[in-house]
Amino acid sequence: MEADIITDLRCKLKEVEEERLKAAQYGLQLVESQNELQTQLDNCRNEIMTITESYEQEKYTLQREVELKSRMLESLTSECEAIKQDQKMHLEKLEEQLSRTHGQEVNELKNKLEKLKAELDEARLSEKQLKHKVDHQKELLSHKSEEMRVMSERAHETMSSEVLALQTELADMEGVKTTLQEEVNELQYRQEQLELLNSNLMRQVDRLTEEKEDREKEAISYYSALEKARLANQDLQVQLDQALQQALDPNSKGNSLFAEVEDRRAAMERQLISMKVKYQSLKKQNAFNREQMQRMKLQIATLLQMKGSQTEFEQQERLFAMLEQKNGEIKHLLGEIRNLEKFKSLYESMESKPSDNSGALKDTTYYTDLLQIKLNNSNKENESTKGELSIQRMKALFESQRALDIERKLFANERCLQFSQSENMRLRAKIDELKLKYEPEEKMEVPILKKRREVLPVDVRTPDDGCVLSASGEEVPRSPRQREEAQSCASHLEGNNLQLEKTVSVNTPGGPLSPRQSLPTSIQPAKEKKRVTLREVPTVSARSGNSLEAPRLDAESELPAEVKEEKETASKLEKKTCKKSHPILYVSSKSTPETQCPQQ
Repeated sequence: MEADIITDLRCKLKEVEEERLKAAQYGLQLVESQNELQTQLDNCRNEIMTITESYEQEKYTLQREVELKSRMLESLTSECEAIKQDQKMHLEKLEEQLSRTHGQEVNELKNKLEKLKAELDEARLSEKQLKHKVDHQKELLSHKSEEMRVMSERAHETMSSEVLALQTELADMEGVKTTLQEEVNELQYRQEQLELLNSNLMRQVDRLTEEKEDREKEAISYYSALEKARLANQDLQVQLDQALQQALDPNSKGNSLFAEVEDRRAAMERQLISMKVKYQSLKKQNAFNREQMQRMKLQIATLLQMKGSQTEFEQQERLFAMLEQKNGEIKHLLGEIRNLEKFKSLYESMESKPSDNSGALKDTTYYTDLLQIKLNNSNKENESTKGELSIQRMKALFESQRALDIERKLFANERCLQFSQSENMRLRAKIDELKLKYEPEEKMEVPILKKRREVLPVDVRTPDDGCVLSASGEEVPRSPRQREEAQSCASHLEGNNLQLEKTVSVNTPGGPLSPRQSLPTSIQPAKEKKRVTLREVPTVSARSGNSLEAPRLDAESELPAEVKEEKETASKLEKKTCKKSHPILYVSSKSTPETQCPQQ
């Protein structure tokens, strides 16, 4: 029984093992098939991914091509529109230019036509006047021939001398009459010519007023176009600023991990933009102010020249007034001379009458002799006073001539001064223009401040005091040996002060000096354990770029101060010696009895 059970169990065990082996084989087969399916699935997935990627790439490329084509189309359309606008503007400019040239040609032709008309009128008037002159000369010739014939007929007849004298006087009067008639005709001709010239000038004035109105209209149109362009420019500038602000806006660039840094950067960018805008506005304002200064300088120069011409005109008017005054005095004196000559002729005639009757009146009285003697004495006194008066007049003439020469020199010097001032102002304006044209603006470099760290010793003391301040601010005493070493170093420094000044002024005129470099090698103190170490970086200067932060010696600063004081004293002495007092001459414009020149 037990053996049967064991055999049954063994058979069952074998069956179970066989089933387990079969199950294991089936499992292996299933795993292999699953792996194969997984690999096939992965391959299919990879193929699908590559296909989709290729499709996406093609789609993106096609979209980009479409966008590019659309942009190209838009750019082409914008270019076409711009070309159309340019062509339109060009056509408008050509039309305006053609109209302007046509107007100028029409005006020139009108001017030529008016000139030809004026010349034709003048020629006609001159022809008419010449015909009138010829007719008048013919009449005079016929009249003269008739008179000659009459005179020849009467010459054979016996006539008295009085009749001949009357005939000659009549002929002279007729000649004077003809000359006066010719003068009247000439004046009439001149009047007609002036009337014709006046009419031509009036027509020219009318034409110029019309041209002025046309030019004013053109200027108004240009000004309106300029205002429109300025407004459009302002709008475009505002749009450009808005676009720049939008481009520099940090909020449109996405979030950042460092928000504070981003905010600071945005604030600095805004500040930079505002500073750039301010700088541009200030630059424009500076350029405008410079242009205004140039215009003001040129206007001042022209005003100085106008002032010089005005002073010349005033002097000319004053001289003309003096000349008219002298001419009036000369006329008055000539009238007095004529009256005196008349009185003298009457006096001589009165003296000649008693001389004729001298034989009859020989027994004159004593009273008449006395009056004659007094009259002779008065004549002598009159002659002496006349001589003195002529001498005084000559002196006054000399003084007036001298005053006029001085005044002429003064006005010439004033004219030269005003001319030199105007030329100086003009040259300054030209120098400013050349500076603006050729000299570029200096770029301002912002100084970069860097940290400077100094390590101070604890036990070092100055040569004057017996203690020094430590890093914490407390006074620290030092030994007498250290004090002696410091005093010896100070004496060496004071002894070689002049040598240091020379080396500083010759070798290093503009560069930085450190205390160790400025001392010569023979004066350097002995090495100590406690030293001052300086760690510094030179700052950048605004203009020259030289580093000037290193400490300098006192001797270097004392020498330029003494040189400056000596230069100032020398310049003051030179100014005092150069100053000289020039006498000022005051010439009155009014004529006084002493300065009146009796040129008669």
